[in-house]
Amino acid sequence: MKKLTKIYEVLRNVKLKELSYEQKELWLRARIVIQFVTLREQKGYNQQRIADKMGVLRQQITRFENMSNSPTISFLVRYATALDTTVDVILNGVDQREISNG
Repeated sequence: MKKLTKIYEVLRNVKLKELSYEQKELWLRARIVIQFVTLREQKGYNQQRIADKMGVLRQQITRFENMSNSPTISFLVRYATALDTTVDVILNGVDQREISNG
């Protein structure tokens, strides 16, 4: 979780109305990454396992989770599918009860 410190800092900024378009985009990307990482870790998957399920290199997962690239919608759909969920669940927030009961 040490790598996610920067992302958590972005998420803590709740004054979205005062943010520029670029800052709002960064905030949304950080929120999405946190949702994916949370679900991946809750399921006990590491980056390599997700990469294998998606048919991509682990480095692609690392770059996405470090926010060093902007994922395509197709990538997000494939990642969600590898986690046995959908992108709309990710966008709406991961329900921790659903994970533990699933």
